[in-house]
Amino acid sequence: MNRNQLLPLVIYYIVLLVLVFVILEVSQAVVGEISFWLEMVIILGVVFAYRSIAVRLGLDPSGRE
Repeated sequence: MNRNQLLPLVIYYIVLLVLVFVILEVSQAVVGEISFWLEMVIILGVVFAYRSIAVRLGLDPSGRE
């Protein structure tokens, strides 16, 4: 894998990680303290939704293939 394929992949996962943290912080600010298992459900929901949205928008990096 060369650098041209790796950079979009790294950016894709950094955006995903930041998005997960932002959504968790917003949900804790709105609801208050949430349980570990609810956080896991939120994380899994964000990850699967992000991937499907990225694929539909054509933003899924080609380095994943």
